Formats: sequence, C-alpha cells, structure tokens
Amino acid sequence: MTKQDMTAMSQGADTNLGQVLAWAEANGESYDAIRELAKIPARAGMIDDDIGLIPAGLVHFDKVLAPSSYGAVSNAADLETSRKRGNARVRALLTRFHASRAALPVATGREDWDRLIAFSKEHEGFVDRGALFTTGRHRALFVLRARCRTGPADLTQEELDRVFADATSEGRRAIRKAIRLINELIALQNAYADLVGRVPPTGFTTPGSPDRARRILWESLPAMLREDVEAMFRETLDRPEDRAARVKARRNAGEDAETVLAEVNASVIKHRKMPKNSKTALAGYRGAVTWLWRAAEDRGQSNDITGLADLMSREMLEAACGDQITRSTNSITLKDPKKSQTLNGRLTNLRTVARHGLKRTDLVAEIDLMKIAYWEYIVTPKQMTDEADHTCRMLRDNPEVAARFVRGPYTLADRTLADLEAARANGNDAARDRALRLYAAAVMTAIQLSRPLRTSNLIRTRHRGAPGIAGNVTWIRDRKHAELSFPKGEIKNDAKVVVTVLGRDAEILWDWQETLRAEFVELRGLADSPYLFPGAAKPRLVKDDTALPPGCMAPSTMAEIWALGDAHLGLGLTPHECRHAVATLSLAMEPGNFAKAAAILGDTEETVRKHYGCDSGQAAAVGVRQALLDRHPDLFKLMKRKHEK
Repeated sequence: MTKQDMTAMSQGADTNLGQVLAWAEANGESYDAIRELAKIPARAGMIDDDIGLIPAGLVHFDKVLAPSSYGAVSNAADLETSRKRGNARVRALLTRFHASRAALPVATGREDWDRLIAFSKEHEGFVDRGALFTTGRHRALFVLRARCRTGPADLTQEELDRVFADATSEGRRAIRKAIRLINELIALQNAYADLVGRVPPTGFTTPGSPDRARRILWESLPAMLREDVEAMFRETLDRPEDRAARVKARRNAGEDAETVLAEVNASVIKHRKMPKNSKTALAGYRGAVTWLWRAAEDRGQSNDITGLADLMSREMLEAACGDQITRSTNSITLKDPKKSQTLNGRLTNLRTVARHGLKRTDLVAEIDLMKIAYWEYIVTPKQMTDEADHTCRMLRDNPEVAARFVRGPYTLADRTLADLEAARANGNDAARDRALRLYAAAVMTAIQLSRPLRTSNLIRTRHRGAPGIAGNVTWIRDRKHAELSFPKGEIKNDAKVVVTVLGRDAEILWDWQETLRAEFVELRGLADSPYLFPGAAKPRLVKDDTALPPGCMAPSTMAEIWALGDAHLGLGLTPHECRHAVATLSLAMEPGNFAKAAAILGDTEETVRKHYGCDSGQAAAVGVRQALLDRHPDLFKLMKRKHEK
C-alpha cells in the first residue's frame, strides 16, 4: 500500500474483506464478484491470507483499493475496462454486505432524481439556440442520485458535505459539476413549474476537501507580519552578489571599510550550502510559515502575533506538529505520517529561516528539540523505500507484469494509432484528443524505459533549442536512433545524463515529434514551444542560473496523461517509479551490479544500494530474468546496448 499501512487502516474498522468473502460464499453470491474480491490482496501488494486485514468500508474501497493496479491479477487485453468492471462488482458486493448488516441507511428519492435528470436532459442542446444547458450536463446528476440518501428536494448542505467527504478526487470533480447544475436548476424554479417542489429552495456551496488542511493564501496574512517575514526570507537567501551590491553601496556612501567588513563577516556563515533554486526555497519557507499561522488561527491566537519570532514559538510548533500528525493519521488517503517527509520538511525550512534570517540560536534549538520529540515522524528521503519495494516485488514475483512493463510503449502506440484513425474518420475531436494523449503517454514510457528520467526533466525535455539554451533531442539516425542530452545544470544532482533511444522506441518518438505533436498543439489550441510535451505552463524547479521559456506541460496534465497510459497497462506505476522498475530489471540482469544500476539512473551507487540492496543475489531476480528471456530473447541484449554508455 502507498498510503497508510494496513495496520493503521484496519484500526477502528468494524468489518474486513475476510468477513465479506465468507458472507458472499455462504450466501451464494455471484462467482465473478467473489473472484474479484479475492483479487484485492494481490492488488494491494499483500498475500491472499491477509484479506482479513483489509477494511471492508465502501469509502476505503473507493479511495484506496479501487485505484490500485490491475495488471498483477489479470492478463486481459483491455485492463482499464476490466479494472472498472471488477471494481463495480466488488462495490456492489460490499453494498449488499453492509445492507444485510443494516450498516447503511436506505436511500430514498430515486424517482425524484430520475425526473430531475429527465428535465435537464430535455432542455439540453445548443445554448445559443435557446437551450438551457449544453449537451450532456444531466450526467452530472448521476453521482448525486447514486450517493445521496435523500431526494433532490430534501437535499441539504450536510448531505452534500458527507457525499463529498466520502468521494475520491475523481468523484469530487463530478460532484462539483453536479452542485453547479443543482444551483442553476434552483435559480430556474420560478420560471418552470416542473421544478417546483423538486429542488431545494436555496443553493449550495462546494464543500472543501476533508483530508487536506484548509489553504492559507500568503496574501491573507497581516501586512505587518508579511513584511517582517519577507525581510527574514531575504536575509536567509542572501547571496554573494547581494552582499557585493550592498558593500558597494555602503562604500560609495562613505562608510568606514573596517566597520562594513566586520558587519559582513559577522553576518556570513562560512561553508553554507545555498539553495540552487531560490524560488523553490522561498515557496518552502512560505509554506512553513502559513503552516504555523494555520495552527495559530485554529486556536484563536493569530491576533497576538506581529512578527515571525512570535509565530515561531514552542506552543505554535507543537500545535502545528500535532495537527499535521492527527490529520494524516485520520485520513485513509493521506500518507502515513510515519512515512511522510512533510513534517521534516516544514521544520527544516523553519530552522533555516531561524538560523540564517532571524539569527536566533534559541529558536534553532527549539526546532531541533521538536525533531527529537517527534522523531517517529521525522522521515528523510533516503528512508522512503516503501514504493520502491512494492514496485520491485511486483516485477520480481510477476514475470508477466515485467514483460508488460518492458513492452508498454509498443502496446500503447499500437492501441493509439487504431483509435486515432477511427477518430479522424468519424470527425470526433474528443476521441482524437484522447488518442493523442495516449500516444504522448507511449512516448513518455519509451523514454523512461530507455533511461528513466526524473519527472521534472521529462516535462522540460526540448525537441529544439530556445534563445540562450540548447535543445535536448538529437537524431543520430532518423526514426532509428535518438539521443536526449541533459547538461549538468538541468539535472538534480548536477550529473550529465544522456538517454539513448533505439529501435521501436525511436520510431514512437519520431512519429510524435514530426507529426502527432503538431496535431496535438493544433487540436488543443496551444502556442508552439520548444518542449517535446507542449502546454501552457512555465517550468518549475528550475535552478537560478538556468533560464527556460514557458510552454511546457503542467505537472498535473503530465500526471493525467501518464495515468491514462498506465490504466491500459495496469501497472500502477508513476513516472518516477519507472526508475525503480528499470533498476530492478538491471539488477535482475546482473545481481549485485549496483554501479551499473546507478549509471543507468544517473544517481549514486550509495543511493541505489540503499533502495535495491535486497535484490542482490535473490533467486527471485534470476527467475524474472529467465522468464523474460524465455518470452523476449532479445530484451536484455537490447537493454545492454541502450545502457552501455
């Protein structure tokens, strides 16, 4: 599991899936539904006997289990459709199970929802020709009909809050659309007699996310506090060039050289490592301050705070830490606080500002004591191996999944070209857009399998140069051999990385770059840009000495496109987890060769040993290698050619 561990999730649960399975078998439930239920442990990265540890709540199923990968339990040609069908069967089974235990209130008002949906559908069409709604708007009400326990006329804000809290992020998007439509129908009830008595008298507000802390905008902080805090930030991020400019100004003003030098030396901490991206550092400092301010507001103490030193008190630090831990512990979608880096990141940012901005050693000591007091929740990046372990186990134990992973780009590209041809023939722009996004996912997968990049570098990959900066893609041989070169300034650890793309992977990249990318830009109405994956965003996490133009794909869009492709492959991998996957395959080829795996990832051997040391010499790794060789005899030969550089 990648959110809360199973022990934490099972606490307080009245029922588990083991009980559901026993009930289903005893009551003659559908064989297909029982089979889908039995697949849940494998999807969650557990063994079959652990089914009794998995909570049986519908909310837990929708938020944690339903999105899990399906490729480890099915060889279906269309894994996305199979996963949705399997989830629907389990969801219906859970609904019947809880209904049999009288755990769920009986929903009422379905006929009233049907009438409201029919009214909305009847008045859809072209708005400029007199229709009330655009075509398809009525579908937004399906989610409320399925989840609400009342009819539309009796709908309350409390009921919407409950439905919203229980929904997944995808479900919440649908609920927001439904609330907007309900509010429009309420506004129309005086003009249409069919709506009278079928909608509530007043409108609703969109509920906030119950898992995340409420957002605190930086501009909402008191002006006096902001001025004080931003002055501390400037001091914290003080660079040699900033000091040089001040020294010149003071000397030109006639100040004594010895006095100026003494003050400069007193303010400079030797051997300090400055952040390479001041904007990212500043965002982290602001996030830490608003984190403390939220705790102060929640306790009604914000009016007493005039400066950063007041806010960074022991009381506020303890309150913010406690809120963070409680919020994560009580949520089934947020990461377990004992496995999350958030608390360590917040305290580290505050410590940096206290030391270099406020220059208060007492506050630095207070924050250091907080890290000791909450040691269980202070997690550093190199301790975060759960996701890597899950990925490695999946590839080691399921040769079929590993084979699907290495053939992923070809599977997606073949599927896309067929869908794209049909969409063009039918003049269906929506289907054409989906097909092009799926092909973009094929290109991303081809690059990640050639040599896995960090997601930020994948987003910033340029197929041609821009003013002041070169492109990344060079074609050694058209359609056959490409190199993606990233100089030191563009890579996180300042290593130079070259990705060699060969064979079918190169063909996929060529077709996107030369033909399909332009179609994607035109269909989406984007301005052309040098980025391989175009969009309207400005690159993030760019180092101060690197200038990149806008026009790249936003991280959220990149994630959606990747998820679209991953749904067809059924692997449940993120772009970054491809790094773990490729490292696993490399060690399956040559157990113990951490130097080679590190070279492939563009990382240090120490880091690779930390994450993948368990793979060295394991018989399971040899089994994966042999299974893959049996299915694809040229696979590892091809991989070796790609990574010898």
